[in-house]
Amino acid sequence: MIKPLDRYIKLGLLTLLVGHLIAAYTSFGYHHPDEHFQILEWARYFIGMSKDASQLPWEFAAQIRPWFQPILHAVFLKSFVLLGIYNPFSAAFFFRLVYAALNIWSLIALWKYFQEKYSLSSKWFFLLSLTWFFPYIHVRTSSENLAGIFLSFALLALVKNINSFRTFFFAGLLFGFAFLARYQIALGLVGLALVLLIGDRGIRQKHWLLLLGFLVPVGLGVFLDRIGYGNWVFTPYQYFKVNLVDHVADKYNPYPWYQYFLWIAQLNPFISLPLFYGVLGFSFQNLKKNKLDLFAAFTMSFFILHCFITNKEYRFLFPLMNFAPFMAIAYFQSTESTVFSKFEAWMKKVFWVPAFFTFYILLNIVSFCVSTLHGASTQTHWAVHAVYHAFRDYPNTVWLSNRDYLEGGQQFYNLNDVADFQPHELHVYHNSDELIALKQQFPNANVLIDGNLRDPAIYGVMSVIEGSNCKVISRAFPKILSEKAKIPYQVLYHCEKG
Repeated sequence: MIKPLDRYIKLGLLTLLVGHLIAAYTSFGYHHPDEHFQILEWARYFIGMSKDASQLPWEFAAQIRPWFQPILHAVFLKSFVLLGIYNPFSAAFFFRLVYAALNIWSLIALWKYFQEKYSLSSKWFFLLSLTWFFPYIHVRTSSENLAGIFLSFALLALVKNINSFRTFFFAGLLFGFAFLARYQIALGLVGLALVLLIGDRGIRQKHWLLLLGFLVPVGLGVFLDRIGYGNWVFTPYQYFKVNLVDHVADKYNPYPWYQYFLWIAQLNPFISLPLFYGVLGFSFQNLKKNKLDLFAAFTMSFFILHCFITNKEYRFLFPLMNFAPFMAIAYFQSTESTVFSKFEAWMKKVFWVPAFFTFYILLNIVSFCVSTLHGASTQTHWAVHAVYHAFRDYPNTVWLSNRDYLEGGQQFYNLNDVADFQPHELHVYHNSDELIALKQQFPNANVLIDGNLRDPAIYGVMSVIEGSNCKVISRAFPKILSEKAKIPYQVLYHCEKG
């Protein structure tokens, strides 16, 4: 007979696996343009599939973006090209699967550590596996995602063997790679270094080994940047100078210091507020002088210092998202008394009430469906994928679209890079008259409509389509959602002469 522990762990692992597979398949767009334009587009440019550097974002000319992550992707892209199996859609799906697998690995490693140290019930692992945002952020090809993976393993290496000199060097390597992926990791390292110095009452030899390990990837990054940019440049300094000294970052998403608190309260508050409360409770509880927990030190430093940077986006906190839930559940299961002990005891009991348990599961499932099943697709990415999946069923047709899918430097998903791709001819229309003229020229065509149904131009285009012999191939959302909400109506039709 399977023990309860085994049952919850297996259910949790199955949930993580299925959720991440779904997200990897559906999430073909991007949460933020940086994960596409500063990773995939750079990788494509690096292997020579794109020759025009002006199509890359301004960070390329400013030389503030590290080449470490784009080159990692470029190695695989070049391998696919040499093997004759390159397909931009398959390559992007492969990258999402790799990121998902690495994140699941980190979650398992984190669970083993926290479960052993805090004697966590296996029910927590199952609840954690249902966390709605895990699959969504774990398949991102973003710098935050890669940094979070390295960061999780770096902290684990340090806390599991805190007295090992070899471990300090290895942890330094991992911190260095996390820093290469995202320079803002340095904000958390400030608190981490402070706690290490306090705990050891000064600088020790192992601290120098940690620093040495950190500097190795940084040196590698300088070499990779020399290859990518074609000249010697120290991108961490360039990034600091351009964004903080020259205040370029202040032009993007300037918010007050308390904005992260507002987002936490607004973004799915029934889940985010208990999570935030648990992380705060864990941090205050474990930063006492006799504990000085490294997870708490890094998290508090990373979060607090981000509050004082003008440029704010909630994705900046993604590197914390792998281990933050473990910190929260460790706190909720703890029995240490505080000034709020009665309230907290009541809160902890609520977690196991069947009604709350059911509500939590249903809320996560609904949130997962909203965030993941449609993926992070943008209008252009949805259009390209829709045509890609339809072209084999409708060969030798052209694409009539009210959007140019290659505008704005989006070259990675170039349909001409797909073997045997037929409908390579793109004709862009802007109104119903232009669509009528194109339909007369190409009576058997795939027609893409992408826009708000309340827009007179889109309404006119719809009138043309509805009066023609056209059938729906694919749509991003049901039409009623676009009619009742401000969701763009994205639909691909196939029209035939008649």
